[in-house]
Amino acid sequence: MLRLAIAAFVLLLASFVRAEVVLTSGSYKILAGVFNGQAAMQSHNASQADKIDALTQFFLTTPYNNQTLNMSPLSAEKLVINLKEMDCMTFIEYTEAFKRSKSYDQFVLNLINIRYVNQNIAFKYRRHFFSDWVQGPEAIAVDITNEISLQAVKVNKRLNLKNHNERYISGLPIKNRLISYIPVKYVDDDLLMKLKTGDYIGIYSRGNGLDVSHVGVVIRRGNKTIFRNASSHRGNLQVIDIELSDYLKGKSGIVVFRPRSDY
Repeated sequence: MLRLAIAAFVLLLASFVRAEVVLTSGSYKILAGVFNGQAAMQSHNASQADKIDALTQFFLTTPYNNQTLNMSPLSAEKLVINLKEMDCMTFIEYTEAFKRSKSYDQFVLNLINIRYVNQNIAFKYRRHFFSDWVQGPEAIAVDITNEISLQAVKVNKRLNLKNHNERYISGLPIKNRLISYIPVKYVDDDLLMKLKTGDYIGIYSRGNGLDVSHVGVVIRRGNKTIFRNASSHRGNLQVIDIELSDYLKGKSGIVVFRPRSDY
């Protein structure tokens, strides 16, 4: 019954957004589980932090796959909803979409707003870079990097420029952007305590054409700051929890975004 209801909604939505909606069959059970869990949390008057922790726990051990979305600017873009496999970016997209939603239709429409600029389902309008989340009037989050640390460093980047005329993502323009990050040596206990469950962390990249190399969500557990993320490390290849301070060993720094609804 649930599958038929979702299928009917997908057909209706596809005509509304003028793009094919791909809801993978393995995602039905997860969709229902997340929404049932959210309803239970609501009935127990759970805090926002507990709700975020609970919904993202549904994704723990989900296999890593960085090719669930269209990889070519020449192919027709589809709204893909794959909760059975995800990369670090789709993991935080689904997290934010679920946070904002109480029903299947809200989830899909929120995912469109998060993944694409101006609800335009097209490869060139997809938010490919983490810093795209804080750009423009329809920004998903607020960059609080400078706000939480006086030691934040600002760097002018030419996003998508790999070297010379080569680009990281074919078919996308080069974006001149000022990126702020906090060097790892300044990410101490005092700074970690300023982070909230639901904040999004980007791992700063020294590469010229990249803003970050990885992203994940903060989960607070008492005095511990957990970095919940879809890990591409060979020994993981799934959504995992790791203490942020442990993950940052050998890294350059962090970029911190806070969802606009939580700011």
